[in-house]
Amino acid sequence: MRRVVLLAAVALAGCSGGPGGSGAPVCPAIGWTNGLQVELTGAWGLPAPASVRVACEGGCGQVVREGGGPGPRAEVAAALTGTSAGVPVDTATPDSAVVTVLAADGTALAEVERDLDWVRVGGSAECGGPMAATVTVPAP
Repeated sequence: MRRVVLLAAVALAGCSGGPGGSGAPVCPAIGWTNGLQVELTGAWGLPAPASVRVACEGGCGQVVREGGGPGPRAEVAAALTGTSAGVPVDTATPDSAVVTVLAADGTALAEVERDLDWVRVGGSAECGGPMAATVTVPAP
């Protein structure tokens, strides 16, 4: 009988939710990147849009340039593929972003500031995982 109780205790210990029975989930060691999708809508004239620049208060990924505004603002750039661009923002989920659409020569064609609505696309609330948000920029 002792042996059955001991085996049951060992087997159930693995169901306690975490190391030492803490109830905390055991999360895998996985890296991920959150993504901001920029979609252009409407009829864009010439010069044609070639890339986008995304700026977030406090940072939104790989820093291209810092400066401007009352707080630190980091910018990330991405080339357009057709009418969309995927912008990696590391594991950040900024509340808002300023998206600037650029021509090939760097001329700003349009700029919008949008609140971001992040949606989980992988992982879990307990362990984290990739999130995604979309910003739509209408033609000027």
